[in-house]
Formats: sequence, C-alpha cells, structure tokens
Amino acid sequence: NWILDFYVNRLDGLDNLKEIQEWCRGQFEMLKIIPRHLIPRYFVRVINLIWGIAGIKTLEKTPTQVENLKNFAFFRTCYQFIANIPSGRPEGFRESLSAGLPHFSTGWARCWGRDTFIAFKGNLLIPGLHRIAKDVILMFAASLRNGLIPNLLDRGASPRYNCRDATWWFIRAIGDYISFTKDYDILQEKVKMYFLSDNQKEHHERAEKKEERYMKLEEIIYEIFRQHAIGISFREWNAGEKIDRNMRYEGFEISLALDETTGFIVGGNKYNCLTWMDKMGSSDKASNRGIPATPRDGAPIDMTALLKRALQIVIDLYEEKKFSYDRVKTRTGSELTFKEWASRIQKNFEYHYWVPEKEEDFKNYLVDPKFAFCYGIYKDTIQSQNPKIGYKLRPNACIALAVAPELFTSNKAYRYLRHVERILLGNESLGVKTLDPREEEYVPYYDNSDDSHHYNTAHGFSYHNGPEWVW
Repeated sequence: NWILDFYVNRLDGLDNLKEIQEWCRGQFEMLKIIPRHLIPRYFVRVINLIWGIAGIKTLEKTPTQVENLKNFAFFRTCYQFIANIPSGRPEGFRESLSAGLPHFSTGWARCWGRDTFIAFKGNLLIPGLHRIAKDVILMFAASLRNGLIPNLLDRGASPRYNCRDATWWFIRAIGDYISFTKDYDILQEKVKMYFLSDNQKEHHERAEKKEERYMKLEEIIYEIFRQHAIGISFREWNAGEKIDRNMRYEGFEISLALDETTGFIVGGNKYNCLTWMDKMGSSDKASNRGIPATPRDGAPIDMTALLKRALQIVIDLYEEKKFSYDRVKTRTGSELTFKEWASRIQKNFEYHYWVPEKEEDFKNYLVDPKFAFCYGIYKDTIQSQNPKIGYKLRPNACIALAVAPELFTSNKAYRYLRHVERILLGNESLGVKTLDPREEEYVPYYDNSDDSHHYNTAHGFSYHNGPEWVW
C-alpha cells in the first residue's frame, strides 16, 4: 500500500490542498480493503479523476485563451514545472521552475539558471504567466556575482557559477519578456542582491554589518557586459569536496576573456565544463574522475551566438531610449560600443567557425587541415586548449542558428544542417545525437549506474557523447 500512502503524505504541509488530501485519504483507505488485484484499476480511476478536475481548475486560471485541447495539454504541462516550493527558492520570492521532473522537484537541486531560461519563453511567456516570469527574472538577477548568473541557484544560499551560458540565456529571457509584455519598467526595478561583493571574505564582512546592496535590473545587465569586457577570473567559493567531490583543483578556476579582435568570449579550461554539455567524470575504477566528458573550452559556437543575441537586445533597447548604456571599457582601457562589439562578432564568425567542403577553400577560413575530419560543418568551439575537439560534428550550431541566425550564410547553414540530418539523425530518432557516431568516444546510450572499467561509459561518462537529446 506504499504508493497510496505516498500520494497522501506528499501533500503534508500544503494547507491549500488539505481538503483534497483528506478526500484522497478516504478514497485510498477504502482501496486498501478491496481485493488486491482490483486496487490498481481503482487507483488509476481516482488519479484520473483528480487529474481531470485539476485540468479544469488550470483552465480557469489560464490567462491566455486556449483555443484547442492540444494547446491546453501544452499549458497544463507548463504548469507542472511551476510551483511555490520553499526549499527550492530564495526568501522573498514565490514560484520557481523545476529543471526536470521528478529528479529536480525540491531542495537545492530544483532551480538551475540554464534550464530555467532555456524554457522561459515556452513555459512562462507563451502561456501568459507574465507575473511569474517577472519574478523569475528578478530572482536570478539578485544572484549576480562576478558578472555571471548561476548555474545552480540553491535558494541563493550556495549557488554555483560553473557555467557561462546561463548569463546570456538570462538576457535573452529579459528581451523576450519585454517583447511579450512591453513592460520596460522592469529595467528600472530595484533588486536586493544576495551578495554584497564578488569577494567571499568581503561579502561576509559586510553581511555581518547588516549591509544591504541594491541594483536596478539595467545595471545588472550592464555589469554582465562590463565584467566580460574586462575579463572574469575567480575561484569558486568553497572550492573542494564541499561543493563538488569530483572536480579537480583546476576545475574550480573560472576564467573568461574578451578577444577584442573578434568580439568572442574565450575561456574555460580542460578541467571544467561550463556549457550545457557538462558531464564530469566520477569513476576512479575507469580513471575518468575529474575529467570533463565533453570539454568545450575556448569559444563554443552556441556561446558566441548567445552573446550576439544579448548584444542585439541591449542595442535595440538603447535605441528605443529604454536602456542607459551603449558601451563598455575593455581590459586594455579602450571603449567598445555594443554596436561595434556585435559588428566584430558578425565580421569574424564564419571565418573562424566554418570548415569548407573543399580543401582548396581552407585558405579562406581559419582551418587546421590536420584536425579537419568532417567538411562542410561549423566548428563546435574554437581557441580550445585542445584544438582537435572543435572539429567534431555536434548539434550545437543548431542552437546558434536558432538564437542568432544573422551570423550564418544561408547556403553554409543549409550544408551544415544536411550533415546533421544525415549523421546525427536517424529514422527512429527521438532527438539529435550529441556526437558524430564516427568518433571513437561515441556511445549511443547513457547509464549512470555503469560501474565498469570502461572509460567512455563508466558513471554515465557518455552523457553528451552520443545519446540523443530532444531539445
């Protein structure tokens, strides 16, 4: 009878659902005394009844008109990821988005910056949940540190800043929010910051004095660009087994720098994984502990495209006289306008990332022939400590195409997508393969319980080296 008790007990402490809890308790107590072979049948009937009523209530509260049942199913799915979970959000805020169900439902693991803002438009803006969307933006804005939005929020208590893309997804989400709502006033919203300094010791000293720090949202956005322009370099707070028992010493060192010639942000190292392909090895038996399964240091193509998109958002807002800043200073002391920054990315993008189909065309692009394996594709990353990894066919240029299509020449993009279709997709594919099957580290499955000596699979090391992902 454990599942019957589980469904009742998981509603403990939720006063607004007390009546439903007691109704369920009564129904399930009756189920316990009927012949056991009938319990599953009637259990499903009870759950379906609750699901149907919950759907009706959801429909009543949906701020956007639902034109058909297909749209309603989408809206109801969105609502499942949204909840007021005290253990999963900072004090002073209400709803948060789960990074995935059921494993990221509550506690420190619920709220992730990258996942939240990738899903932001579909989960919050399209369904018309604009009040929640605004709260989510401000909740993460309050966590800014070292010019970054955290990977793991952890209620603002011990966030992790070991990712570089959550920041750009965050700015993209702000742009989408304003586009949907025309709420330009959010940029002037004052945010109480969780951290009083980027320096850990200084933060705690100020906190002991009960100091407070406030920033406008537009100042937070500007601070992101400012710090990236001068360079970001820090060691994660509380580095060591307390926050990550698998990471090597060097992995806790976060370094990002602006290449002033190209406009690209270059950073990371071979011992950390700062993009969505972030599986860290954890097997001593297979000798992969502390080694990123998919190192993408340098300037990954999706990071560059997200940066370009973020720049365009602030350029447009400045021209509409809704944003107060149009330039930053670089680490060399020179001024760089957002327009010029975006222009440099546009000018240099295909020269650095494109791998032509014919070797005679290599001279027109920055290609190292000894690493080129698949032609007519975009490199996955450039300026890596290991240049070879950039020439592997992966689906990340698809993300870049989605967020900043203006960077791509259409015929080149078409050729790349043909390779993706031919090599990374199959007739029975549920998603896109994360790596070219011709690569030696390709594994088509993921098994986190694998405790073998096999380097490429132990403890799920293959997470982004073959298995299909649907996003």
